[in-house]
Amino acid sequence: MIPKTEIKEKIEEGFITALKKTPFEKTKVIEVVRAAGISHQTFYRYYVDKYDLALKIATEKFSAFYKIYGNNATWKEIVIAILHSMRNSPILFRRLLSEPEGSEIVLNSIILTSQVFTGGKASEAGIASWIRILKAWSKTDFKTPIEDVYQQIRQSTA
Repeated sequence: MIPKTEIKEKIEEGFITALKKTPFEKTKVIEVVRAAGISHQTFYRYYVDKYDLALKIATEKFSAFYKIYGNNATWKEIVIAILHSMRNSPILFRRLLSEPEGSEIVLNSIILTSQVFTGGKASEAGIASWIRILKAWSKTDFKTPIEDVYQQIRQSTA
């Protein structure tokens, strides 16, 4: 029997492979399943649909800072970690941020991460600023230095 983490890794890799070929809105579960080399039944054992998959992957990547900082992470450390996660997974986040449904997933992932680790929720204006800044950053292939993007986010939410 294949370990759960290995199956999830195969599904994530299959998803990224599918996103290399197809925009998120046009990506089908069948493409993910084929690229991952698994059955539909296996996919649906772990995820409801491609939206659930994308949200869980993004949230897991955004929450990676917890392994480094634990409960003592500052807001800056959380934001910097989220930005590093995006830069380290450019295909995923470029595809998601290039369309409304994907941007909504990134937004919801940031909200979830924020609520879990800070106990608070950003204002709607602050969240809209995040997405605007992250979309612009993704269009430059995440080349702007992370510290500069952090400063843009900080200034827009101040």
